[in-house]
Amino acid sequence: MSLRRINLLPAEERQKASRERGLLYAAAILVLALAAFGGLYVLERGKATDKQTQLAEVQTQVTQVRADVDKLKPYEVMQSQRVAMAQAAQQVFDSRVVWSSIAEEISLLIPKDVGLTAFHGTVPPEMLAGSALGTVAPAGGGGSTDLSFEGEAYTHKDVADFMTRLGLMPQITDIKLVSAEKTEQDGKVIVKFQITAELRPFLQAPPFAIGAPATGQTGGTGQ
Repeated sequence: MSLRRINLLPAEERQKASRERGLLYAAAILVLALAAFGGLYVLERGKATDKQTQLAEVQTQVTQVRADVDKLKPYEVMQSQRVAMAQAAQQVFDSRVVWSSIAEEISLLIPKDVGLTAFHGTVPPEMLAGSALGTVAPAGGGGSTDLSFEGEAYTHKDVADFMTRLGLMPQITDIKLVSAEKTEQDGKVIVKFQITAELRPFLQAPPFAIGAPATGQTGGTGQ
């Protein structure tokens, strides 16, 4: 025969004890929840601290890289200046007038019955490397003569032939006959002539700067 347990506490006491146990359970759950939240907080705070440390390291690296870039900026400027100077030098080289080449072509084109007694060549200001004009002027537009030929021939036909051959030179344009007169020399009749022409302008203007016209003579050096 089993014994049945009998609670001799009054009903009010039993209810009070039940409420106290409920409060204890709730307090225990609350403590556990707070402990869990505290653990999560500590964990996340640790992660945040690690992220802040990493961010600080990255910022330090960025600062160092910027400092290195600032140190290299003078070299970048020097490189830009070097490139600009090289381009200007190439433009000067491309815009020069090579008198030796012109004289050589004239010597190949001149007829055998024509002889030159004088040849004068001047580079117009707008074709000089360093011209202050800054534009390519049309041929003959400056009112000056770039090239002048003086010589002797046996006939007017020889003079005309020489002018035609000069027209084959790509560097020369606007060829004009200034004079062609027959005269007697050493018992022979010859034609003394003077021809002028203009240098053909460059397709691209030379680099700008103030410069003076250069003059070339027969067999002279390039400008």
